[in-house]
Amino acid sequence: MPSPSKRPRSDQFDDHFTIDPETTPRRPQWSVTRAHTPDDVFQSPTPSFPAPSHSSSSTIHSMAPTSVFTDALASRPHFPPLGIDQQAPSVARQPRSISPSKQYRKRGDLLRLDRPVKFKKEMDMRAALPADAQGLYDALVMAEHCEGILPAALKDVPGVNLKDVRPYMWQPVAKAANANDAGIIIQSSDRSVVEKHSRLLEIIRRSNKSSDRHRSEAAWNSHVHCQILHELAESSSVIVEDITSARIVPAFRPSISDELPNDFSSQTSFSTTGTASSYNSNTSPSRTNSRSVHKMVDFALVLEPDEDLEAVIEPFTKSSPTATVNQTAYLPLKSCPAPVFIETKTSAGNIETANVQLGVWIAAWHESIRSLMKRGGSVERIITVPLIQVVDGAWTLMFAIDAGNEIHILDRDFRIGNSSTIQGMYQLQAALSAITNWIEGKFKAWITQVLCKALA
Repeated sequence: MPSPSKRPRSDQFDDHFTIDPETTPRRPQWSVTRAHTPDDVFQSPTPSFPAPSHSSSSTIHSMAPTSVFTDALASRPHFPPLGIDQQAPSVARQPRSISPSKQYRKRGDLLRLDRPVKFKKEMDMRAALPADAQGLYDALVMAEHCEGILPAALKDVPGVNLKDVRPYMWQPVAKAANANDAGIIIQSSDRSVVEKHSRLLEIIRRSNKSSDRHRSEAAWNSHVHCQILHELAESSSVIVEDITSARIVPAFRPSISDELPNDFSSQTSFSTTGTASSYNSNTSPSRTNSRSVHKMVDFALVLEPDEDLEAVIEPFTKSSPTATVNQTAYLPLKSCPAPVFIETKTSAGNIETANVQLGVWIAAWHESIRSLMKRGGSVERIITVPLIQVVDGAWTLMFAIDAGNEIHILDRDFRIGNSSTIQGMYQLQAALSAITNWIEGKFKAWITQVLCKALA
């Protein structure tokens, strides 16, 4: 059988536009010139498509599907050339404003607060600290140097293997009134010490696993940091609160000055020994045309009030517009003074952001304490408080000082322990124990006095 004759070629189509009805319809390929580049797509006219030939019925039948496709392309909407008037709105559009909380992410940004927060490196931190913090500092230095951090009961406990231990790391043996009492006390102490040692080893295992698995900040908090704080920092009157949900009361949010002061050093003349020259205690920064900043931190060490302190706090919170003794209305902190704040990060996190979070939070705490003092008739220097920063398993400490019109945060890479080694855990135990004792003693006496004056 002879092969079917080929369809005659239509002379109406040039070589650039040959339609094969057996193939999938596609956009015609035009030769690319400088006038037909991707940048000129909006300037190009709508492409025209040749009409199909109607010379014969066979041709019409074969071209029907393609004709529908080309007609649809030819009649589709197209963008007209953009003129100056059409481009103007996009050029004139103003960018969306950035919230202060997102805008202030560096320590230098805290200098724009109405009461600036300055981070200062100190080689001799003890000399720079006020007298009210030097006792706590001395206890923390002992923990930093691992002096007396290991319980004496661990020396002779079978199965306890402590490496690289120096004699100065052991605590002195406790003395009892008589031999019988001594035996009972030692046996009980041995059991509790060994049980605690086992719990610390479990935390170390979790810490190292969290590091190996690159866990998130929230996972570190739940698996490691929260366990450490509950184990080492809590007492009968000091508890740990997770405050990641706490918000700063609007009245206490630090305000941002519209302009950066020219000379911060001239704003205050404050002696860190506890006295202040030209310290205007009753002056509050103006909040006219200013914006507030809000940041959050992870944990707080909180003082559980006893009956006497509770009798002072309750009437104060009932009469206060903010109904809280802290800078937040978060319920667990409304009636429990919280002087120590902890911010955690992973090694992949931004340490600068952590500093800003602590800086904003302590600035808000200062605002709340000043509001207490104003109710008492005068604003005095606020007690120096420790701030804790945790990166993975490493714990460091800073001090926040009331410097009159500024807040100074003193830093010297003060390492108080880590959760990756057993010695680091006992360092942490000694450091957190010193902070707990400070909260129960010096801070409790100070905040009680402030609240009593506010109610007078």
